[in-house]
Amino acid sequence: MRIMIVGAGSLGLLYAAKLAALCEHITVIARTREQAEELTARGIALIGADDEKQNGYNASITFNYYIEEAEFTGSLKPSYDYLFLMVKQPAITQKLVEYVKAQMNESTYLVSFQNGVGHEEMLKSAISPNRLLLAVTTEGARKEGMTAVAHTGAGTTYLGLLKQEEGIGLFSHILLVELLQKAGFQAEMSNNMDVRIWSKLIINAVINPLTAIMRVQNGELLHSTWSLSLMESLYQEARIVAEARAVQLPDTLWNTILDVCAATAKNHSSMLQDILHARPTEIDRINGSLLEMANSLNLKLPTHQTVYQIVKALG
Repeated sequence: MRIMIVGAGSLGLLYAAKLAALCEHITVIARTREQAEELTARGIALIGADDEKQNGYNASITFNYYIEEAEFTGSLKPSYDYLFLMVKQPAITQKLVEYVKAQMNESTYLVSFQNGVGHEEMLKSAISPNRLLLAVTTEGARKEGMTAVAHTGAGTTYLGLLKQEEGIGLFSHILLVELLQKAGFQAEMSNNMDVRIWSKLIINAVINPLTAIMRVQNGELLHSTWSLSLMESLYQEARIVAEARAVQLPDTLWNTILDVCAATAKNHSSMLQDILHARPTEIDRINGSLLEMANSLNLKLPTHQTVYQIVKALG
C-alpha cells in the first residue's frame, strides 16, 4: 500500500513511524523545509513504552514539505492508495485543499483526521464524497522536537464515509483497517461517523480548553472537584446543542470523557501545547463551532463562552 501523510505533527509522525515497515511506500509532507530535511537526515524517533526506536531510515519512507506561499506543480509521487490529511483544522485552506487534490488520482482516497466540524464541507466541495473518508482517533501523541514523537496513550481510530449512502461501502477499506491493526493501532470501520465526530468534538471541547487555561496535563483535571464541575458544565451545554441538532450521543459519553482523561493522564493537550508555544489554537473550530451552532439555535452556552474568551485572551 502507498500512503501520503500531509502533516508532520505528533499524529502524522506517529502514524508514519508505525506504518513505514508495512507499506510499499510512505511520503510525509512537513510544514517546513527545515523539518523535512531533519527528518530525511535523522528519521523518525518513536518513543513508546519500550526503548526509543528509529524508523526514518527505512527505504519505504520519504519526506518533503509544503509551503502555502510557494507555488506547487503536479504530484510528488503517483498512485497513492490513501492520503492522510493530518494537519490541524485551521491549516485547511483552499490552497491546501488544491494541493491535496493534486496529489490524488481516480483511485486515491482522502482520509481526514481533523478535530471539530466544518472542514468536511470544504473538502467535499473539491473532492468527490465517495473518495472522502473521515477519521476520529483517540490516540495520544506528543511531538518531541522536529523528528521525534512520543506515543503517550493508546486509543481507537474510527474510519467511515462522509455519508453512508454515498460511495461504494466500507468493506472496500478493510485492508486499510487491517494495515492499521498490524501497525499496532486499534482501528474500526464505523457506520455512524456523525456520532463519532460529535463525540470527539465534545471530548475536545471539555478537556482541551481547561488544560490550556489551567496549564495542566489531562489527568490533573480529575483531581479537583472544581475542574470536574467545569468539565460537567461544558459537557451538559454541548449535549444541549447536539440534541437540538438531532445528534444521538452515546449515554456513556460522560464516562468516556473521564476515561480519556485517565488514559491520557500525562498528555499535554494540543491546545495547551499551542498556548505554551504561542501558536494559534483550535478553539474557534472546537468550542467556537459549538457557540456558532448554539447562536443559530438561540441557545446560550455560558461556560463555553467563558472558556472560549479566556483561551482567545491567552492566545
